[in-house]
Amino acid sequence: MKRKAGTLRLIGASFAGSLFSLLIFIDISGFVFLLIVRIITSLLITVIAFPFINRREFIKTALAIVGVGTIYSGFFVLIYQLFKPPNMIIINDILYLEFNPLIMLGCTALIYLVITLFGKLFRERMKSTVVPLEFVIDQQAYSCPAKIDTGCNLTEPFSASPVIIVDSAVFQIGDRSAKRVIPYATVGGSSLLYAVKAESVTINRSKIDKEIYIASTRISNVHFQAIINSEIVR
Repeated sequence: MKRKAGTLRLIGASFAGSLFSLLIFIDISGFVFLLIVRIITSLLITVIAFPFINRREFIKTALAIVGVGTIYSGFFVLIYQLFKPPNMIIINDILYLEFNPLIMLGCTALIYLVITLFGKLFRERMKSTVVPLEFVIDQQAYSCPAKIDTGCNLTEPFSASPVIIVDSAVFQIGDRSAKRVIPYATVGGSSLLYAVKAESVTINRSKIDKEIYIASTRISNVHFQAIINSEIVR
């Protein structure tokens, strides 16, 4: 979800989830009641873990948490049905695992190490695609770090020229007469961007001999302030 959560928020959400897990010690029957309890748990964990932005982001994040939990529990049910491990049992839709505490601590440390390494590799890979971008519009030069994104294929509709999206904190279109309308679509929906043709564009200290349009919008990322259509550098 690319959401940021502070350490205290994560600790609080984990603590809340742990409290709800104590329900296994209460004799509760009824699928509907358990379903309501689990929905409330997911919503509460979402509220604690992530700061509220708007209703849409809240619902998306809560659904992601429910989805991860469903995949997690479904995986254990699959293992249970296929192999019937002697240290695993499911009673009243609740999973019980018998683990040696030392083995569990060792597995936890190993998983933490693997996640840390993957996170580091992912960050290094992301940084490797971030390059310096320079462009000139109306004889004024602009520069910022930019990410080469293989998922970005924006082009100007009439000329089919590639489009670079730049953070509005770096460059704003304003009331320029030569601006073009760029329709685009994302997972969250479709909208319009405004773009102008750059007089020159330099990516990673190499001048691009193509007609490039620069669009302006808000980009919330600490690593880069522009998104480059990967077709430009191919």
